[in-house]
Amino acid sequence: MPLISTGHQGKEMTTRDIEQGFWRSDNAPWIELRTTRQSMQAYKLHQHPQLSIGAIIDGETVSRCGGQEYHLKPGEMIAIAPEVAHSCNPLAGTPRSYHMLYIDKPWCLEQLGGEAGATLRCEHTVIRNPQLFTAFLRVIELMKRGDTERLAYAVRELLTSLPGLTICPQQQSEFHEMQSTLQADFTLAPTLDRLAGHYALRKETLIRQFKQATGLTPGAWLNNARIEFARTQLRAGGDITEVGYQSGFADQSHFHRTFVSYTASTPRQYARARSISDNK
Repeated sequence: MPLISTGHQGKEMTTRDIEQGFWRSDNAPWIELRTTRQSMQAYKLHQHPQLSIGAIIDGETVSRCGGQEYHLKPGEMIAIAPEVAHSCNPLAGTPRSYHMLYIDKPWCLEQLGGEAGATLRCEHTVIRNPQLFTAFLRVIELMKRGDTERLAYAVRELLTSLPGLTICPQQQSEFHEMQSTLQADFTLAPTLDRLAGHYALRKETLIRQFKQATGLTPGAWLNNARIEFARTQLRAGGDITEVGYQSGFADQSHFHRTFVSYTASTPRQYARARSISDNK
């Protein structure tokens, strides 16, 4: 995916030029906010371990989620369950602005009365409800003010009000062993040829069956896992160069390109995120 998009006046802009920010706090480690304004940067199909809830502020977005395509406009929300492959990209090369919340699955399950080992399902991907949209913006305002005490209550209220958000048993992928092998050591991840040989499958068969089970090809799943690992390390204050190496990338250029293609932000933008407590 190219790292350059075009702005309103046809001016080329890199990912570094896009106005965006990430807010998080040690007082609320279970939630993260991403705010992006007037961006045409697209994402590759990816997935998160968290529950993702987004809101379109300006412009329009085309989302692919769980194999279905959705069209979102300003004032509309999207709910994406953990581990569901998705993308949310601009419509026809026009900029859009949005907020995205990432809420840790264990915290959500605790608030909703679910047991450890369960997971979440979003039966309604697109939510068109002005009251819920207002409640979402209220959460954003509390985060920006650093009011983490009221934040937990507001997010709990949002979760319990989301239509179609349900708790269900965690289904272990038939490729769980392979996934564990892929992420055991990112610097020594096995090749597709080795995996196919180990499981006595043709490469084409392995790719098809893995994608049916996870929503991503083995290569895309591995890159996604590497980027999720990198995000965790960067949030903890890890050095960008060292994080890139630990994530299994041979050089910083490859790390940078892949990080942008899966997150639409640079590693440095993500690492420099301000704590929400800085925004009082």
